[in-house]
Parts: sequence; C-alpha cells; structure tokens
Amino acid sequence: MLRLQTVVLESCGGPSLAKLLEVLPEGGRPVLLDSSDGSGWSLLAWDPDCVLEGNLTQNEDSSEAWPLAKQDPAQLLEEISSKEIWEPASGLPPEAWSGGWIGWFSFECGHAWEAFPWAKKSSTQLPDFSFARYRKAIAQSPDGTLFLCYAQDMGHENSQETSHLLNCFHLMLEETESIEDSLHEASSPILGPLISHSSPVSFQKRVSKLRDWIGEGELFQANLSHAMEAECLQPPRNLYSHVRREQSTSMSAYWEDEQGHAMLSWSPERFLQVDGEYLQTRPIKGTAPRGLNELDDENIALALEKNEKERAELTMIVDMARNDLGRVAQIGKVRVRSSGEVERFSTLHHRTAVIEAEWNPSDGIASLFRATYPPASVTGAPKVRALQAISELEEETRGVYCGSFGIWQPGPNRGDFSVLIRTAIWSDQKLHLRVGAGIVWDSDPKTEWNETLLKARYLEKAATLLCS
Repeated sequence: MLRLQTVVLESCGGPSLAKLLEVLPEGGRPVLLDSSDGSGWSLLAWDPDCVLEGNLTQNEDSSEAWPLAKQDPAQLLEEISSKEIWEPASGLPPEAWSGGWIGWFSFECGHAWEAFPWAKKSSTQLPDFSFARYRKAIAQSPDGTLFLCYAQDMGHENSQETSHLLNCFHLMLEETESIEDSLHEASSPILGPLISHSSPVSFQKRVSKLRDWIGEGELFQANLSHAMEAECLQPPRNLYSHVRREQSTSMSAYWEDEQGHAMLSWSPERFLQVDGEYLQTRPIKGTAPRGLNELDDENIALALEKNEKERAELTMIVDMARNDLGRVAQIGKVRVRSSGEVERFSTLHHRTAVIEAEWNPSDGIASLFRATYPPASVTGAPKVRALQAISELEEETRGVYCGSFGIWQPGPNRGDFSVLIRTAIWSDQKLHLRVGAGIVWDSDPKTEWNETLLKARYLEKAATLLCS
C-alpha cells in the first residue's frame, strides 16, 4: 500500500504552479494540471517512477519509437493501476491529490476502440498514448495555498526524503522571486505567423462534402479540423505561463517528455470526471468572439444563446453524451444538469452543457472509455460514421488534438480528463496545433473556415501582447 504524506508549504498567495514549472530543473517529465481560472485545485508533478506509453499501429513513414500495444490502452492502464492501493493524504480534500497516473490518450485511440483505420501520416512524433505514475507533486488550492505531497510505501516512511523535497521546494520559491519574466522583455515576436496545412478552398471543399453526406442522410453532424503551425522562439514552459495569463480555463495542462516535446493545453472543456460512482461530462458546442466593450459583449452572448443552429448542434451533442454515458450508467441514472449556458473566456464565448450519471466503479475505467471515447463534441453524430468521415477527409492524424488529458487515481477511484482543444505541441522550435468546427446541413463553408481561425486567436493575442 502507498501512503500519501502532505506538508503545508505556503499560506495563501503563493506563486502559481505555472511559475514553479518555469524554474523546475530540466528533465523529470513534468506535468501540470492547471485550474488557471481559480475554479479548482491544481497539481504540478515530476519524476515519475513508472511510464506506460505506446502506439496502436505502425506509422508507415516514421521509425517506430514505442512498442505496439496488443490491447487497448485504457485496459492496460486499468490492469497496471488496479494492483495499487493509495491511502489519501491527511488534511487534504479528495479532489486535491490522492496519487496516481497522469497522461493522455490521442484521438486515434478512439479509432482503435472502434476498429477504424488511421489517416495517412502524423504531424508530430508522439506516441498514441502516454501515462506515468507520479509519487510526488505540489498541489495548490483555489485560495493559493501550496501543499507538498509525496507517496511512500506503507511502513517505509523516510524523513530524509521529506527534508530533501522541502529544500528543493524552497530553492524553487527563491528562484521564482529572483527571475524576471523573459517573455515580457522580448523585443521581437515570440511566434511567427500561424500557417495552415490546408488552404481555405481545400477546407471549404471538405465542408461541402460533409454537407452532401448529411443531405444524403449518412450523418447529422461532424467535426472537421485542419493543422496549423508557427515558428516559436521561446521555451515551451515560458510560453505556456504567458498564454495562461491571457487564457484562463479550468482544464489547462502542460506535459513534457525527455525527447524535447511539450504539450501546452488551455482547454475549457471537461470530457469526463469520475468520483466514485459519480460521472460528469461538460461538452462545448457553439462559439462566438468577445465584444469590443461590455455592451457589445452582452449582445454577442445573447445572439449566441438564441442562435438556432448552435442550439440544435449542442442539443445533438448532449443527446450523444447521454447515450454514451448510458452505456455504462445504472438504469435511470443519467441526467442533464444544464443544456446551454453561455460561458465567457478571454477571446471567445462558448455554449456548454453538463450531463451527469451514476455507474458501478467495479466495471473499470476501460469500459468507461470504450463507451464514451472519443468525446462526442469533437466527433459528430452518429459517432461511428463521423469517425469514418474524419478519417477520410483529414490528411493527417489528429494526435493529441481532441484526445483527452487527465489523472486517474485507482485507489479512491477518482479521475478528471479534459478534451484537448486549444492545445499545441512544441517540438524543434515549432508550435503545432489544430483547429476545427462542427459541420451541419446549414453550415456555410466560409463561415466555418473563419470559425476555425477564431479558435486560434488566443495564441495570436498572446504574441501581440508580448510585443506591444
């Protein structure tokens, strides 16, 4: 049994975990689960003692860097983690941290679960899934209090480890106080122009093809995306920290590996929260820009709320999410808590819904992901036909985009996973990202193209502010 220890490090008002991430020594495979809007607990973990990652298929045009998985990755995670028992930390609420596995599933994991082929090539050199077990972390409460958390085998507590971790933390605190924000001193743009791998004409032709299929009754809606990239002149940790200040969300995240890749996510969307028998998903469908002033903002939000096309899209996705949860939920235990609230973010308005359910945890996390993945909001309806359409129309694999990132704590049976939108991969001084839009019968191809560009505005805004 693993027992979690906790030490209170700072009173209210400590530095953000994103700032601590900036001064964390290189290497160590750090991860950050970041409620940057202050709505929940955040977590910075590093130096895992076990890594589980691999590919589900051989990529024809790249060397195989990870072993091929012979069974689905959620099943692998379940089998390995089920052997562990974590004793919750004393003095912390369960949502803070109870130890566990942190990582992500790519969008293509859903193709494997549904037995569909891959797109032709991958735009980034990352595995199809990656999880690691972390024994030490810094947790931050919504009021800013910092807690050092670490796990030790029951009966093998080590006071020297406590002292060592405390010393490391206080050195990090000193460094955050002494360093200047290098990004604010940048005299040239930190990001080059965002360049799409698709032309507007090409994307709009694919929208028209989807509309044809919808008109023929093959599907009702499908999410269509395209890849973008930009030169990036700053380290990924610094870039994440800066964009975070302009794009505060409840499900932000950062991940880094030993090969020089980093994932930067400022997602506002929850895919799946697990708390014992309780399940929740919060799909997003419907997008509009922020206004020039308060009155303009209110009018745009009201127009989004009354937009019948956006309302119909969200209703469709809510129905899909209900059906997905219903595959594992107890009979009669699926309910819609909210079906269309407009939420405001720094550059966008979104319509969101909240669907809850109760299930039997003994069924296992693998059955939960097989029933619900990929997220309904980033596939389409019906989901199987939408996956086929996405595979046919998009030239590259999505990879982490529209996949899911989160934490699984097998002992207390807790987990929280985002939908990886507003997400970029940093590699070799380049930032790779994807943006998409939900296509329905009355979609206008040009409007849908413009919506995808709108969803990349948060990066352009951050880069502009840095150079102003």
